[in-house]
Amino acid sequence: MPNQESEHKKAAYQADITYGQNNEFGFDYLRDNMKFALTDYAQRGQAFCIVDEVDSILIDEARTPLIISGPTDDRSEGYHRTAKLIPQLRKDEHYVVDEKGRTVLLTEEGVERSESLFEIDNLYDPVNIEILHHINQALRGQTMFKRDRDYVVEGGEVVIVDEHTGRLMHGRRWSDGLHQAIEAKENVRVQKENQTLATVTFQNYFRGYTKLSGMTGTADTEAEEFAKIYNLDVVVIPTNKPVIRRDDNDLIYKTDKEKYMAIVDDIETTHNKGQPVLVGTVSVEKSEVLSTGLKRKGIAHHILNAKRHRDEASIVAQAGKLGSVTIATNMAGRGTDILLGGNPEHLSRQEVARRMGHLDEQVAEFGWLTGDRELINTERMAQNDAKDLKFMIAHEQVWQAEQERLQEEAAKKGDDFVMPDGPGSMEDVQRAIFEDRKAYYDQALAYYDEVLPQFEKSCSEEKQKVLDAGGLHIVGTERHESRRIDNQLRGRAGRQGDPGSSSFYLSLQDDLMRIFGSEKMIGVMERLGMEDGIPIEHKWVNKSIANAQKRVEGIHFDSRKNVIEYDDVMNMQRKSIYGLRREVLGGEKTEELILDLVEEFVLHQVASIAPEKVPAADWKIEELSQTLFELLGVHVDLVGFKGARQDLEDQVFGDIHRYYQAREEAMGTEVYNEMQTYLYLQTIDKRWKEHLSAMDHLREGIHLRGYGQKDPKQEYKKEGFQMFEMLMALIRDEVLEKVFKATVKNADGEDQIASLRREQMARAQKQADNMVASHPSAGGAQKGKPAGGMPQRAGSMPTGVRNNGQMPGASAPPAKMNRAQRRRMKSKERKGSKSRPSAGS
Repeated sequence: MPNQESEHKKAAYQADITYGQNNEFGFDYLRDNMKFALTDYAQRGQAFCIVDEVDSILIDEARTPLIISGPTDDRSEGYHRTAKLIPQLRKDEHYVVDEKGRTVLLTEEGVERSESLFEIDNLYDPVNIEILHHINQALRGQTMFKRDRDYVVEGGEVVIVDEHTGRLMHGRRWSDGLHQAIEAKENVRVQKENQTLATVTFQNYFRGYTKLSGMTGTADTEAEEFAKIYNLDVVVIPTNKPVIRRDDNDLIYKTDKEKYMAIVDDIETTHNKGQPVLVGTVSVEKSEVLSTGLKRKGIAHHILNAKRHRDEASIVAQAGKLGSVTIATNMAGRGTDILLGGNPEHLSRQEVARRMGHLDEQVAEFGWLTGDRELINTERMAQNDAKDLKFMIAHEQVWQAEQERLQEEAAKKGDDFVMPDGPGSMEDVQRAIFEDRKAYYDQALAYYDEVLPQFEKSCSEEKQKVLDAGGLHIVGTERHESRRIDNQLRGRAGRQGDPGSSSFYLSLQDDLMRIFGSEKMIGVMERLGMEDGIPIEHKWVNKSIANAQKRVEGIHFDSRKNVIEYDDVMNMQRKSIYGLRREVLGGEKTEELILDLVEEFVLHQVASIAPEKVPAADWKIEELSQTLFELLGVHVDLVGFKGARQDLEDQVFGDIHRYYQAREEAMGTEVYNEMQTYLYLQTIDKRWKEHLSAMDHLREGIHLRGYGQKDPKQEYKKEGFQMFEMLMALIRDEVLEKVFKATVKNADGEDQIASLRREQMARAQKQADNMVASHPSAGGAQKGKPAGGMPQRAGSMPTGVRNNGQMPGASAPPAKMNRAQRRRMKSKERKGSKSRPSAGS
């Protein structure tokens, strides 16, 4: 769960079965790989996963990366300035909008106008790259993102609306400056941009499980994608009872106004019969328009959208009652079981909450009343509350208020009153809380047992009346881009063999028809002579709309496939870096890991000064000695060296190894290993963060390679691999420089390991406080909440560690083994580990 304490999360992951939200599983994976101790990791690995509403998570949200990010410099002034100037650019003249590709591009006239507005000579000059970025994002925010559809403004903040559920996504932020551009557009406080620290897509996170499966009612249309991307087969299970719902042909009107008038008339007719109606809209704005039309007709109704989401459970519980009318955004389209006649369990919990003095929005606190009675243990619940700090504070406040009341009464009577020191011992307080909470839970349970049979009876009687009226009627106000979303809305009616009906109302002004409808289809409709207020209804029209939806689905499939092909490159690099972090955190083989770096470094340096085809007389031996001293602070005496390349490698490695052992003995093995681990992790995290940014920049411009007759994806793979090799070499050299030059100073005789750990954790916590978990990027959003159970990221070196190149005063013991002997020893260890039986055999 979001904002859950880390200890609770660890306990949940230790269970045989862990149930949770897809976003949190992904974020916990990223957070774990930013921590400084294996014991702090929450997850145990990826074994077997069952995904509920699998098409929503693996298909709809697949283009949406999860991102953990930290703040960067404040650039709010640039966004505010751009937001004021952008309205002076005119559509089609200064910029063109591609609604299919969701892009906005400046024209030549737009570039000239921008240069004039911002008083610059060349918009594409590298010094003006930030201005260009602000303009592009401001144009996207102005044209592609609409208030009350894609976001709402609440409490002086821009809050994203989830396009799949219609719910508000508090704390999430769009990335790459888009959120800041929209904040400037809406004239609210522009928050700082964020820099990516860790990222993964749902596709690659869930593909990391050894076994993956899922369930949903609407996966058949996406069977090809499940097979190609996830290697999963789709099996259609027959319905428990035959579906007898009546699905009418779509009705297409010329304008939105005519369409909404027809919808209101349909709702009025159905409502008068006593049939409950569920109306699905695609945005907050359109649900409000429809609500206005119903108010004119005097039809009572409930609205369920991103602005009015707090009463969701209550509204859904009433949506199946006789004559009810509910207008909902995508919120009601998935995973919602609307019970005809009403939901007796929810109505009972609502009544219990009222009797216990709670508000309607607090009904969720009584969710424990629903379920297997044998599993409800009020004594255990009260015991848990007695240990909860929240209840302890509340108990003390109540005690304090009671003492003050007694003091006032005594003063009125003229009596003396001495206030006690406190409410008693910890045991007394916990006993009092336990008794109070036990009585509270028992009372709620008694109320529930009393009212549930009453609501079950009344709901059952009302259900029969609803069935006689024709069951739940679904009204779709336009077709979505995906057929699955429409099927999910229709699927709310006619469940378990119940009667029901559905109708979809469209207009030529709908986004689907306007953007993706073929010119041939629209042309034929216009030739048919569409009259005002008269709809077109025909099977051919339904087929044409279905084809338009297939085209959109094809575009989105290509987009998701494109995302995963690019992210596969990053996924391999991510696994390598995270695997390396785990090795370093293991701590047992820190020396081996450092010596591996030394060996790789020596081979690289020797190869650069003594290439294979160059005679020994031309080797740059002095240059090698100088490099080793500058980078590692190690003096290797190679004056007069005569020998083979292998001998040179062994001598250099041997001298470095002896120097390393001398430092270890001078500092102490435990302190030295602790320092090495910290420096290694710090370097990995710092350079990985920079590498993520560099890969983002590579990705943004790689499509331009297509103009040079090169495959952008292949170019991205090739250059991405080269950049990763450079990253690993940079990490190697930087780690070695820090390890060989750093010393741990302890002027006060304080325990060096404790000091190192304390500074490390303090810096990590300070950075953790500034981090945000983000999601998604580009068309998606960033989860801008502080990442709960925050990851701990390496900061700069503790004050006890200084890169001064000093050699601790200690005599150097002889090297334990040369490079060739070490290689043979490691080979024997690997063979031995393969031949040994595992602990479970």
